[in-house]
Amino acid sequence: MSGQAKEAILQYIEEMDLKTDNKLPREEALAEMLGVSRITIRQALNDLAAEGIIFRRQGRGTFVNVDSLNIKVTFSPCMELTQMIKKSGYAPSVRLLNIQKVKREEEICSLLQMQPDEQLVVAEKLFLADDKICAFCRDYFGMNLIGGEEAFDMFSKYEDSIYKYIYELSGEKAQWDKVEIDTVNPAEIAGLKKYVSVKELGLSPYLYLKTLNYSEKDKPLVYANEYFNTEIIKFNLIRQKNIQY
Repeated sequence: MSGQAKEAILQYIEEMDLKTDNKLPREEALAEMLGVSRITIRQALNDLAAEGIIFRRQGRGTFVNVDSLNIKVTFSPCMELTQMIKKSGYAPSVRLLNIQKVKREEEICSLLQMQPDEQLVVAEKLFLADDKICAFCRDYFGMNLIGGEEAFDMFSKYEDSIYKYIYELSGEKAQWDKVEIDTVNPAEIAGLKKYVSVKELGLSPYLYLKTLNYSEKDKPLVYANEYFNTEIIKFNLIRQKNIQY
């Protein structure tokens, strides 16, 4: 419910004349306007504050952070790659390069809490922005998550998000993730050169994210290696300060 309230508040913000006034109505007024409880509104506002979209001033009220509305791509909340590409002003396209059963990598299998005899699956995708290489993703998950061999055989025909595919087969929704951030020379990305030339990758370092994605019940679903061409996608983040004065 708070998610729906959050979207409704974002819609309200889009319709505000922020050049004139960036103050939001009080919680009571928003609750009455949207037909939900104050608790729901408070949770939605807390989420928006955590994302830097609004800020609170004690004794004055809640205000829209106008600068945050100009940010196209953020680290949090995490959006799908095709959406990132669109928001960055490009036409997205996706190539499913490979989907295969691979030898168990014990570190990854442990992170995914897989069964001892469970098959590890990897899917590799290339994301393009106006036909330029934008990102490369290598997603690992356990065969049991998608229900076995029959579902695996269908995967090569599936062109949508891997998370939607997993949800359709398992009912598990990716809710949050834990990320380790690094950089890498694109020419050194393991296995990528068999699909594209070094020239196509460019010379600038790529942003490298090691991501473990969890369900609503905190169950690990997908371990991902994600590589981003930051000449195309620019990440931004508004951070709250926690300084002891």
